[in-house]
Amino acid sequence: MPKKQTDKKIKVMDTTFRDAHQSLLATRMRLDDLLLIAEKVDSIGFWSVEVWGGATFDTCLRFLREDPWERLRKLREVMPKTPFQMLLRGQNVVGYRHYADDVVEAFVEKAIANGINVMRIFDALNDFRNIKTAVKATLRHGGKVEAAFCYTLGPIYTNNLFVDMAKRLEDMGADTICIKDMAGLLSPMDAYDLVSKLKRSIAVPIHLHTHDTSGMAVATTLKAIEAGVDIIDTAISSMASGTSQPPLETIVNILRGSEYDPGFDFKLLGEIAEYFRGVRKKYQAFESEYTGMDPNALVYQVPGGMISNLATQLKEQGALNRMDEVMNEVPRVREDFGYPPLVTPSSQIVGTQATLNILTGERYKVVTSEVKSYLKGLYGKPPAPVNEEIRKRVLGDEEPVEVRPADIIGIEMEKARKEVGDKAKSKEDVISYALFPKIFLEFADLREKGFPPEEIKKPEAPKPEEGGPHLAPSEFMVHVHGESYHIKVGGKGHKSEGKRPYFMYVDNQLVEVLVEPLVEVLPSEEGKIDIKALGQSIRPKAQEEGDVTTPMPGSVVRIRAKKGDKVKAGDTVLVVEAMKMENEIHTPIDGEVQEIFVSEGDMVNPDEVLIKVR
Repeated sequence: MPKKQTDKKIKVMDTTFRDAHQSLLATRMRLDDLLLIAEKVDSIGFWSVEVWGGATFDTCLRFLREDPWERLRKLREVMPKTPFQMLLRGQNVVGYRHYADDVVEAFVEKAIANGINVMRIFDALNDFRNIKTAVKATLRHGGKVEAAFCYTLGPIYTNNLFVDMAKRLEDMGADTICIKDMAGLLSPMDAYDLVSKLKRSIAVPIHLHTHDTSGMAVATTLKAIEAGVDIIDTAISSMASGTSQPPLETIVNILRGSEYDPGFDFKLLGEIAEYFRGVRKKYQAFESEYTGMDPNALVYQVPGGMISNLATQLKEQGALNRMDEVMNEVPRVREDFGYPPLVTPSSQIVGTQATLNILTGERYKVVTSEVKSYLKGLYGKPPAPVNEEIRKRVLGDEEPVEVRPADIIGIEMEKARKEVGDKAKSKEDVISYALFPKIFLEFADLREKGFPPEEIKKPEAPKPEEGGPHLAPSEFMVHVHGESYHIKVGGKGHKSEGKRPYFMYVDNQLVEVLVEPLVEVLPSEEGKIDIKALGQSIRPKAQEEGDVTTPMPGSVVRIRAKKGDKVKAGDTVLVVEAMKMENEIHTPIDGEVQEIFVSEGDMVNPDEVLIKVR
């Protein structure tokens, strides 16, 4: 390795508390499992520890039923020495759409107040108009700005282009510049060339973030170190590799005794690795076969989390055998959309549309609301011109937006404050509501009930040979719309107004489910749920041309037609959310809405009639 200043030991950010389990375990790691090891992690001497951002905020509220702000505060209490870092999606904050400037500013202020020191800020399209508000807010409130450009491959991308991006980010006031290689596409030689050019062109430190999806991460990291990179991302070995980051101990062992050696305690690293090796087993249900190493990532350029999500969606529809078709369609859609980097939310937009194109049998026959917004310019300016034929087909004569998307949003925080009312107990709650209104209200309702409640004794499932009524097991896994849930039955309550409450543990959180039987409930043992009592779909199977169906399983978020309405072929009659994207569902024929078989919030499947048009 070439000579380097001896006081320039490599600095390390640990991703185990955020990106590692997001990449491998669907972001499901609970706070309690982090707190038990946090003190040891705090004593290692990391440059920073990534603890927040990305999907953690959404997942805490939606699935773990943890307050993301409280999660941050509790980690800070037991980790006073190490700077905390988070991933911020620019104007998307931690969500999937652009929010108003006042939401961005409020979020950044409270994130820093609750313990975040370094903000890694990026925009999915590398449209830096979309990060300027977050950058200014971070600097104003005393945080450090790590501005990132999204590294990707394609005919429009060169290392010189990325250097120009880095210069622009430095001019915006960045304290450090991050090479964000979210899909593991950066090869060792390209890393050496890119970092070398960056070191000659900018003065601020350079931070490398990569994933081991294609198997190059260790080599890429070492070549970047040779070229002079200042900070690297790693994860503890038992939470590393595959779609996660390169293993910390491997990198440190390679550097041991050199001028790059960070000087970490190997015994302590071993203890942390052993701890997470055990903890990871608790979350096996959330791992998929697509979180391992796959050199095909260089062909598809698809982040690992996106691959596993696509696989789950296709499996639910009995179409996993079409995975190769979807993966081949992704680059085509990406080209149509102007070669965006595939990172949240652009990865979901491209991936969902590729899936729809394959499953419907016709490209762009069905498009999501997010695709319309993307082609309209509401996510920013695509890196390259989009396919105008596709844009015309989706938008008609509607002109795309040229201004910064946030400039046309207006003010949102005051509206959120009025809407959420006394459900919000703090300004942080108002921000949570502004970002995820429906999810936060569900969370707030459960919080008011005092979760987690006392444990209810969980009965054992009956053995098949015991006979009797057909009873559901008391513990099982459910796979719904790209997510997996561990379910345990706790017990049941007294029937009231035709409904009976059942108590179930969903990922170890107790929830109450009201069940309205569609058939007479058979006698069952205490704590055992009779399958016939759980209800069955009363929606007819799609058979006729005017049967409106969804191309993907999801949940109904809006119904835009009512019984008796006259509709024309192509009219949007309802909106279904799938893969965190909203899909507009159209009537296939002219006619009259005769029946509506769904309500908002219902879970729906592709073979069901949602609306009947005749």
